[in-house]
Amino acid sequence: MKKNEKYYRISTSSRSRIPYVLFGIVAFLLVGFPFFAVNMRFQLGAIFLKIFDTIGTYSMIIGGALVTISVLSLLTRSPINLRTFMIGIALLWVGSWCTGTAIDIFGIPVGQQQPPPGYH
Repeated sequence: MKKNEKYYRISTSSRSRIPYVLFGIVAFLLVGFPFFAVNMRFQLGAIFLKIFDTIGTYSMIIGGALVTISVLSLLTRSPINLRTFMIGIALLWVGSWCTGTAIDIFGIPVGQQQPPPGYH
């Protein structure tokens, strides 16, 4: 009986593109980055601001819904789930931290901006 023989073709024409990518990154850093660094910093800051505002808005919406459901379940004499209430408050805190707004929950400010320690 003849054994099953398998042949593999080794292609020498396929080269790795990693050196070309690294060369392009280094060339940009050396040539283009000094001219566009300030503008890129502000553009990246604007992009991250939009991302954090979006995350904060969704966190506040979901957190507000969870707190509202928890308070309404308390008013309808249903067993309140304290875990849901705490998750809602935590999401409100994260949302107010990301967006920079302050929310009052039962008279307690959540996410209020504090002045710096040396402020008078």
